[in-house]
Amino acid sequence: MSRADWLAARALLASRRLRPFVPFGLVAFALIFVVVYAVRGPLADRAAATQRAAGRAVATERDTLPLVSAVQAARATLMAKDSALRAMQFQAEAQAAAPALSADMQRGRDSLRATLAQLESALDRASKAPLAASYRALGNTRALKPVGGVQSLLDTLDLLERTRQALDPVEAPQREFAQLSQRANAVGKSLQTLGQSRRAALVRQIAGIESGVGDGSHRETLAVDTAVARAVRDSATLAASNAEQRLRDARQWHAAVRERADSAARDRAARILGASPFAAALSALMVVVVLSFTMVVIAEVRTPTIAHVREVERLTGVPVLTTAERFHVPHEGRARLQPGVGVDPFRMVYLALTASGTRERTVCVTGDSAPTTAAVAARLAVSAAADERATLLVDLAPGIPATSAYFGWREEPGFTEAIAGVRLWREVARPIGASEGLAVDVIPSGGPRQDTSDSVQNASARAEFTTFTAEYDFAVLVAPTPLSVRLAALTCDGPPTILVLRSAKTRLTSMKQLVTSLREDGVNVYGILLVDQ
Repeated sequence: MSRADWLAARALLASRRLRPFVPFGLVAFALIFVVVYAVRGPLADRAAATQRAAGRAVATERDTLPLVSAVQAARATLMAKDSALRAMQFQAEAQAAAPALSADMQRGRDSLRATLAQLESALDRASKAPLAASYRALGNTRALKPVGGVQSLLDTLDLLERTRQALDPVEAPQREFAQLSQRANAVGKSLQTLGQSRRAALVRQIAGIESGVGDGSHRETLAVDTAVARAVRDSATLAASNAEQRLRDARQWHAAVRERADSAARDRAARILGASPFAAALSALMVVVVLSFTMVVIAEVRTPTIAHVREVERLTGVPVLTTAERFHVPHEGRARLQPGVGVDPFRMVYLALTASGTRERTVCVTGDSAPTTAAVAARLAVSAAADERATLLVDLAPGIPATSAYFGWREEPGFTEAIAGVRLWREVARPIGASEGLAVDVIPSGGPRQDTSDSVQNASARAEFTTFTAEYDFAVLVAPTPLSVRLAALTCDGPPTILVLRSAKTRLTSMKQLVTSLREDGVNVYGILLVDQ
């Protein structure tokens, strides 16, 4: 198959998927047409009036760049004046609180403050990162370096680090690493304790210098006048507030102008749309259809489904016996058993099975959809019965009563009870074609039982089933699941199997996997029946 034919098949399937949406599309077209036609007149009148107002508004727009520059300059001036005022206030507070110190005392105080700052930084680092490097930095500060015992602690810490680095991380036991880490942490804790004691001593020394201990001179303060600086700051604040207000007013005006212009553009578009309501509605409908069709085609290309007979035969290597077009599968209630008129595809399949020299008495029907498989098996049994053949229909899928649901009957008792010896085969067989003049008996699936597989393996149970089916001219085994297909192969010694697939619904990958699994299980795939629903 060429690439063009393959894409054409995908497009055809996509068009079939869009068929259910056609009534909704027509309804949408009618609604769009009515809405556009109803608002055409008011939109045209409003567009003319709004266009004139928008034209006058656009002409009054102003440039806000000078206002933005004025705001920025006013804010810069305000920040400068506020900083100057804060500096003067801080200077006044410092002079009012701090005693007058001599130059030597000030230098000593500043030196102690620097030492204290270095010590506090090292202590903070050691508490946040308790590592050997943090402890070593703490011991080497100016505050702790002269303290007795600090150097010995640093030497011990270096020795522990060298010992731990010399150990092999692979061969050395974890206990030695843990012991070395504990000893290093203990040394670090000792350094932290000394540092905290030294910090307290430094704080006391600085407090003693600032309190003027040992200095008999009186404390003098210098008066700082902040009134002028405060007045300048208040004037700058007022100027900045006025500039920001002018900028806000201009921006609000421009926003109103743009809103009127946008409204005029929308009204013009609405007027154009209202000029041809039929064309507008048709255009909207076409856009929806094109987008929907494109999405469906993309979905079909990504997960292709069965398009036609040649595609199925090429991918599976199994012949397609026939195609059942416009085939209805009932989901509720009893199905009708009247034979098809004209060229019945199910009768063609029946004749293909029985017209050869070796006439088939039993056939297995399987597929990827339980309701469709049951419907095809029932129609095949009806075709055989219409040929005046006593026909038996057996459901081999316990737990999935597809055949019982097709005929509107209960699934119990059925095949599982009869194969287990709980019921007789004649007891579970139900005649369904008497009213239509057809000799068709159905054996439901029966209730799920744990011993079904063992019963099928029993030779005597299989012999009883074979003896019972020998009373009929034709038997159809319904096997919609892989387990039921294996049961059919064991029960009737590998009957010819018909695979039921659905056009535009069964995916190509699922079809190939199903055929491959059947062949791997030794199933004789006689042919494929393609259902076009």
